[in-house]
Amino acid sequence: MEKMQDARRAVLLVNYNGKDVTEDISKALTSFSYNDAAAGTLDDISLALEDRDRNWQGPWEPAAGDKIKAEIRTINWDKPGEIKSLPLGKFEVDTFDFAGPPDAVTIKAVSLPVSSNVRQEKRTKSWEKTTLKTLAGEVANRAGLKLLYEATDNPSFDRIEQAGISDLAFLLDTATKEAIAIKVSGNKLVLFDEFEYEQQPAIATITRGDSNVLGYSFNWSTAYVAYRAAELTYTDTKKKVTYKATYSPPGAPKIGPVLKLNEQVDSQSAALRQALKGLRAKNKEAGKGSLNLMGDIRMATGLTINIKGWGRFDGKYIIESCSQVVGSGGYTTSIGIRKVLGW
Repeated sequence: MEKMQDARRAVLLVNYNGKDVTEDISKALTSFSYNDAAAGTLDDISLALEDRDRNWQGPWEPAAGDKIKAEIRTINWDKPGEIKSLPLGKFEVDTFDFAGPPDAVTIKAVSLPVSSNVRQEKRTKSWEKTTLKTLAGEVANRAGLKLLYEATDNPSFDRIEQAGISDLAFLLDTATKEAIAIKVSGNKLVLFDEFEYEQQPAIATITRGDSNVLGYSFNWSTAYVAYRAAELTYTDTKKKVTYKATYSPPGAPKIGPVLKLNEQVDSQSAALRQALKGLRAKNKEAGKGSLNLMGDIRMATGLTINIKGWGRFDGKYIIESCSQVVGSGGYTTSIGIRKVLGW
């Protein structure tokens, strides 16, 4: 008979306001989920707990801003005697739900300090002669986060207006227009170029028929037409000059729709760059899927994987979102994926 210490299992380790509460949590835990969120949204965790003894309604009741550190540890998962860990980072409690009978609570926490006002407070400000990295640095500082700028390109702006929107919304909008993605994760404000992430080697190959694959879905739709090229035209009335640029990716078909763009630019090179970015933003939506796997601590947003055995859907994909779940059903990992463009 297999002994408990030899069994394949995953355990959750929790530190709450600096105290190890793993034992107390394990006795009451019904499910735990970690959402390694898509770009533009916050990472979060959720703990669902039975509360027959009313501990979480009384002496242990959470408060907004309580700090949680969590880690998933796998034991004998891939082979006997192997122990691996997936640190999930730091989170702050922002939601508490209570229901019954039987009494149960759910504690939710996010990766952004709840005391930060970068999501809620509207601000109006003019920025002169600045860069995206400088903007991100100021937002990170006000949010109490460390800036991690992982894009080679650092777009500059002669003038840019933040008009009555929050710091985070303004930064997200500005970065998205420059094809740079944003995440708040592990007490860091991360800005990264998805194209650069796409070029990294795949961390794994997921094969159809493998026992670790619990479910899958892929789709294509005419709602997301793969454009063969993008054409940007912009007339600067002050300079009395018109910039026009066309970008066609390597290997593009000779026939097909052309994406028409009209965005403010200040040079011919900027027009070509914006045409490329606009085309990427449209075409990257054309190939998506999802996989439900046996728990896999290797998976994380921004990493790439290879897909094999699904015919026309085979190829290299980037992970857009990743959910790690530990509960009565064991340990599972769900990922949302997008096919890389290669340009």
